[in-house]
Amino acid sequence: MLNFFKHSYLSQQIAVVVIALVLWLPAFITKSAFVPSEFNTPLYNIVVSLLDFSPFMLNALAFIVYLLSVFLFNSVLSANRLVSKYSTVGAFCFVLMMCCSPELHACYPFIFACPFILMAMHTLFLIYQTDAPENYMMNIGYFIGIASLFYYPSIFLILWVMISFMMFRLNEIRYMLIPVTGFMIVNALVVGISFMTGKYEVLIDSYSHFFNNISFSFEMTAGNKILLLVTVLLFLFSLMRNASSRNSERGTNIRKREGASLLLALFASIIFFIQKPLVNNALIFMMFAFFYAITLSDIKKSKLASITMALVLTYILANQYLPLFGIGL
Repeated sequence: MLNFFKHSYLSQQIAVVVIALVLWLPAFITKSAFVPSEFNTPLYNIVVSLLDFSPFMLNALAFIVYLLSVFLFNSVLSANRLVSKYSTVGAFCFVLMMCCSPELHACYPFIFACPFILMAMHTLFLIYQTDAPENYMMNIGYFIGIASLFYYPSIFLILWVMISFMMFRLNEIRYMLIPVTGFMIVNALVVGISFMTGKYEVLIDSYSHFFNNISFSFEMTAGNKILLLVTVLLFLFSLMRNASSRNSERGTNIRKREGASLLLALFASIIFFIQKPLVNNALIFMMFAFFYAITLSDIKKSKLASITMALVLTYILANQYLPLFGIGL
């Protein structure tokens, strides 16, 4: 199975879409969807309010954005030489991880923020490919600012950018301020529009509700706890194997990109626990897929890896479809 996804032809792309549709199908069967409220993020409320008359349309929109993220994720990995240029391993891993729980096939805030976080990642990686990194730094702030308007925890990613800059030795104050300025411009526009439309207090209450309800907890179903344990173990294995292989072949730029990604995974693990429902804080699953893809693309003898991924796919399918029959894992 793994060897099949180490190529990127039309057949592999169709297979990725089919697997994504199969995993997402329960959302259309149960018609599950999030609904807007005054405490949700501004852009999420706008998008969802346009289609709240139809759970099917909400889930169809979320599925389209999800597919966009699938191929954007694969492109980020390939364009930055983290996986083979002609491979859909990244897309396959993303499809599995971003549908690993029943809570993830719904129209939830992170799914709309995901493409902008991926664009921020790619833009951060581009800094090493130019003599004028300032041109990219502002864009990183814009992307994270827009992501935060769909999914509030994205706010913390501006800290990830600043620490990454330190790792890249771009630790001058002017470099630090550029993405922060981009982030503030986006949010200032939203505050200004809210003030002009008389919804300023609603926006402030929404932000206050988010920060006042940050509470670290571990409330998950037994099936999701097992899933989290398995995915964490696979993540740790990926890190160890990646650290011990191809040290002489991987350039400094690639290592630094992986370092920035590992830092993002750390932020994702913190964000995962800050607000319920936990599983909807799916940045952590995106980062698991990121490192799985790097490891799987580097494996030469893929029989054991294929069996492992097949077992993970089987468990995820069971976790998605058994609840339709009243059976919870």
